[in-house]
Amino acid sequence: MGVVRNQGKVKVKARPRGSITLWAWAISITVHLIVFSAFAIAKFSKSQTQGKQQPIPVAKVSKVKRLLETASIITKPKIKKATPNQLAKNTQKMLPTKQIFESAKSKSQELESFSIAPHSQDPFSLPSNSKLPYERIEFFGSFTNQRKICYLIDCSGSMRGVFGQVRKKLMDSIASLQQDQYFYIIFFGDNRLLEFENGQMRRATQKAKSAAYDFIESAKPAGQTNALAALERAVQIPDSNGAGPSVIYFLTDGFELTTEDVPMLSQKITNLLRRFAPKTVINTIGFWPQDTDCKMLEIIARQSGGEFILVKDN
Repeated sequence: MGVVRNQGKVKVKARPRGSITLWAWAISITVHLIVFSAFAIAKFSKSQTQGKQQPIPVAKVSKVKRLLETASIITKPKIKKATPNQLAKNTQKMLPTKQIFESAKSKSQELESFSIAPHSQDPFSLPSNSKLPYERIEFFGSFTNQRKICYLIDCSGSMRGVFGQVRKKLMDSIASLQQDQYFYIIFFGDNRLLEFENGQMRRATQKAKSAAYDFIESAKPAGQTNALAALERAVQIPDSNGAGPSVIYFLTDGFELTTEDVPMLSQKITNLLRRFAPKTVINTIGFWPQDTDCKMLEIIARQSGGEFILVKDN
């Protein structure tokens, strides 16, 4: 507001009000533009972020409609009734019920054969009391396919002339043993028993065989025969599981028996087998035995299900 002095009078001059209003509007508009711009930027950035996180697939209606119109229509199949002649013909082609079951059984047996491991997989895991799946063991023409063998050999003085032959045959038989077999050796003579190793059947490893050869070489015929005590010991020789031998090779040239002694000795041996070895087979081998001794060897073999071998040649 201005003051004008004129001839002693004071006049007040007012500033125009329109200029103040113009400035107020300009400032208000500027502030609103800034606020609207900030809201617009924030909203735009938010919409971009949501669009990237959740894309929404859009399918055109025209394409879907076109696919539905071009879809093929499957017609219902027609069923034709079979004539009596056709039914009879088809019945003739059907397999009998017995033949169907036999075919299914053979297939199941074929599948089971694949699940059974062959014996050659691990010879040491085979049961020691089963039979051999390969070539049999031989001793003086007597063959066996049992796994646990005890050689019971007469080593009395009367065997001196043939003991070299016996020694060789015994070594050959032991050499043919497989590693999944057990064996034991007992020499009887001179009123005593000479046993291999520690009183237990040994597995037929190469180390055990070598020890057996040395043991056989060390045996010297002497003294008298005590066959009954030798048999009683042989049937009780255990393997590592405590089971007795499956087969005994009993070789002797005689028992020095009389005719009256045969029934008594036969009964003793029968009781012995029943008590200790009801399943043990005894194969007897006689070297020029007397008639009574030959008869006794036959009885022992027959009682146990074994065989008797008579040796008369060198």
